[in-house]
Amino acid sequence: MTRTIDTYLYQGTYFMIDATRPMFDAQKSVFPTKTVGTIVTIDARNTDMKSLYVMNSANNTWTDKSAVSAHYNAVTTYEYFRTTFNRNSIDNKGMAIQSVVHVTSNNQPMNNAFWNGQFMAYGDGKTWKPLAGGLDIGAHEMTHGVTGFTAGLEYVFQSGALNESISDIFGAMVDRDDWQMGEGIVPVSSFPSGALRDMADPHNGVTDKNHPAWQPSHMNEFMKLDINYDNGGVHINSGIPNHCAYLLAQAIGRDKTERIVYCA
Repeated sequence: MTRTIDTYLYQGTYFMIDATRPMFDAQKSVFPTKTVGTIVTIDARNTDMKSLYVMNSANNTWTDKSAVSAHYNAVTTYEYFRTTFNRNSIDNKGMAIQSVVHVTSNNQPMNNAFWNGQFMAYGDGKTWKPLAGGLDIGAHEMTHGVTGFTAGLEYVFQSGALNESISDIFGAMVDRDDWQMGEGIVPVSSFPSGALRDMADPHNGVTDKNHPAWQPSHMNEFMKLDINYDNGGVHINSGIPNHCAYLLAQAIGRDKTERIVYCA
C-alpha cells in the first residue's frame, strides 16, 4: 500500500514533520527539533527510547513502513477530531502530535503500542506484526491523550476499563471498516478472530474466560480482578462498554454514537 504524506524540507533534508495543519505555529517553531502545532514521527532505532531522532530522508522517499503508517495514523486521527468535533489537537490547544516508532521493551521487540502522556509509542512486534500498521491502534492510543486532557479517567478498575473502551470506540470511528481492533496485527494462533478485540463480539471467538482474547460483553460477565492484574482488568472489562457502543451504533448509527460518546 502506498501512502502520501506531508513532510518538511529543512536545509536540504526532508523531515517527517507535517506543518500543513491549521494548528501549526511557525513563529514559535524551531526546526527540526522544537516545532509547535506539527505532526512529527520519530525513530527510536530499536531502543527503549534512549535514542530519538526525527525521521528524515535525503530525497523524500520513505521506505520505513512503520514510520509512514504512524505518520498517516496521526494525521488521519487529528483530522477526524478536527473535522468531527472541531478539536484542536490532543489537548485542544494545538499541541504537537508525536509518534515514536521502533520502540523496544528491555531491549526486546515489543508486542505493544502505548500513549505515555506526551506521545504515541509503537513496538515492531515480537510475535505480532508492527503495531503502527493498525490505523485503529494509532487512533486508540491518540484517544488516550484526548481522554487525559478531558475526562481524566483514573486508569484502574471500572474507570480504567471505560478509559480503554473510549479509545477502542474512537479507534473504530476513525477506522470505520469494522468493529475490530488490531485486525491483521495479532496472530490467529493467539487470537482466533484475527483481531485483538471485537466490539461486536467481545468473546472474540473463544469461550474460555481466561483466554487473552476473551472479554465480557455484559455486566453479568464482569470480571472482578485485583489491581495487580491488568490494573484491575482495564483491557478486559472494557468489552462491556465496547459492546454497548456497538449496539447503540447499530440502532442509531455511528455519527450519532460518536457524538454521544465524545460529549459524555
